[in-house]
Amino acid sequence: MKRFILATAAAILTACSSSPRISSDFSPGDAENAIRRANADFAANVRSANAQILVSNFYAPDAVVMAPNYPALRGRDAIQQFWTGFLASGAVDVALTSTNVMQPSSDVAIESGHYDLSLRPASGQAIKDAGKYVVVWKKSDGRWWAVEDIFNSDMPK
Repeated sequence: MKRFILATAAAILTACSSSPRISSDFSPGDAENAIRRANADFAANVRSANAQILVSNFYAPDAVVMAPNYPALRGRDAIQQFWTGFLASGAVDVALTSTNVMQPSSDVAIESGHYDLSLRPASGQAIKDAGKYVVVWKKSDGRWWAVEDIFNSDMPK
């Protein structure tokens, strides 16, 4: 009986002390640095109105974007259609400011932040917007991709 109790205790301690292995490419700050670069590239592609490059370089193939007043946009084709239409509405400038990046595992990160946006239609005055966002990032093949992106305005209607 004593052996059984010792063996059981050893098995429980071993199970409790084992944790998932962190991939060999994990390093602290890995996600945050990559996300800051991706956000700068995102803003540059918005300014150049290049929806195709914006989407293919930022979003995972199965990403979901939840934009205000739209149903969830699933996959790169739907996301590209959204950004193509939005960027065609005028000259757009955006600044993304990441305020928090949590990396709970080697291949998942959660970013929150705020944005400042200016849209200048072909005719009329510039429209300003400011708001917040949350993006879930997934690392795949050594690269960070946005897999869930939700944003909304802080401006009154």
